[in-house]
Parts: sequence; C-alpha cells; structure tokens
Amino acid sequence: ILAGRYLSPSVREALIDREISYVDATGNMRITSSSPAIFLSDRGEDRDPWRGAGRPRGTLKGEPAARVVRVFLDYQQGWRVRDLIETSGASTGATYRVLDYLQLEGLIEKQGDEFRVVDWQQLLRAWSKDSPLFTTNRLTQFLEPRGVEAFEERLAKGSDARYAVTGSLAAKEWVRYAPTKAAYVYVPSIEAAAEEWGLRQNTTAPNVILVEPQPKNDVPFRNTTKAATGITLAAITQVAADLLNGPGREPSEGEALIEWMQQNEG
Repeated sequence: ILAGRYLSPSVREALIDREISYVDATGNMRITSSSPAIFLSDRGEDRDPWRGAGRPRGTLKGEPAARVVRVFLDYQQGWRVRDLIETSGASTGATYRVLDYLQLEGLIEKQGDEFRVVDWQQLLRAWSKDSPLFTTNRLTQFLEPRGVEAFEERLAKGSDARYAVTGSLAAKEWVRYAPTKAAYVYVPSIEAAAEEWGLRQNTTAPNVILVEPQPKNDVPFRNTTKAATGITLAAITQVAADLLNGPGREPSEGEALIEWMQQNEG
C-alpha cells in the first residue's frame, strides 16, 4: 500500500493500472487483496488542500499551459527546458510552473536533463478537462444556408483568412464516425472571417461555429495540416482535446479518434 498526504487523480490512475493499493490523508483510498478477498474504496479530494502560495499552478488552464502541453503532445521526444521554451513560445517562468505541475501530477518525468511524457493519453485528457473549448474561448454561431458540405467546399477553394478546422469536420480526416452536423473553426477574428465567408449569425439552428482563442494566441493554429479536401485542419491533438469536452456525441467521437491515434502514433 502506498500512503501519502495527497495523491492526485493521475497518480491514483497510474497506481490502479499497476495494481498498487493506496490511501491518502484527504480520504482517497483503494485497497485490494485477492487472498483474503478485500476491496475498499473511497473518494477524497481531487486538489491538494495543502498547496500553499508559491507552489506550482493547480490546473492546465491558460495559454502558457496550452503551449507547453501541445509541444509534449505533438512531438515524440524528450525536451530540455531551453528547447521547450523556444519551441512552445511560453515564458521561462510559466514553463517551469507548468513543468512542476505536470511532474506533481505524474504526467511527465525527468530523465537526465530531459522531460518526457509518461502517458500522452492521460496528458491529453487532463489538458482537455482543464481547457474546455466552450468556456475558454469566444464563440459565435452562424448559419451556412447550403449546409456544412457547402461551407467545406468554400474553404477548400481557398481563403485569405487564417483558420484551423477542429471538431467532427476535422476528425473525419482520420476517423469516420458520424455525419458532421456543425463545423467548428478557429479564427483570429470572428468578424473578419464571417464577413469573408458570407456567414449569417444564427443561434437557432447554427451549422458553423467560429472560435476565437481567448486570450488571443496562436496555439490552435500550430502544426496544422491539410485535409484531402484541401481545407486546413488543426493538429490532431488539438482536435481530440476539443472533441472530448464537446457537446452531444463529440466526446465519443473523441474517444474513437484517440483510439486511432494509439494505433497510428507515428
């Protein structure tokens, strides 16, 4: 049995995967034995109640965390701090704070002078949980009268606006799950993109949702790729994270996309 003052959710999940019993002082407990047959489980805190001032940040919310996490998710390699700062674009102080938090949560580990992801799926899920698409960005709903397919064809013909498609419309490039009901598109300016694409604002039956990152940043536009149709897609890691906290069937579609990513990690 591993006992500690506080064990984070990701650490508890790792212990369960390794069939190690645990207990912490907040009330989190899972004790199992096959002989004699024992199963004890209880839920305590999901945040460290003793984390004082000056300790690492308690979530993966915000632009600096997004920059660092996306680098860990997008590249299969270890990172020295200097290289991580240069590639992510995050400040030195913010990078160290995020690294400290990721280590405390058991999401990354240090090997020599390099940091490596322990389990990219856990990291992706933790980031998605702390950075839901609908509450961390500015969104406006629109109607393309001719439907999503017509909007996709318009994007495929070329656009002066910078954009990155996410959600179901992007995911179908890798996994065919269900027909796309609405297109989610990251843009630097909702007003400029809507004007160029001739979209009409509509909250009753929208089929195009424009997403403006808040605060304004370039993270969703990093490592974009071209779909077979010619439209620009957000990185698959960004698409998966957005689907996991999306509405309706999108979380299930996110799971299907993650399964595809497992089978095609390269």
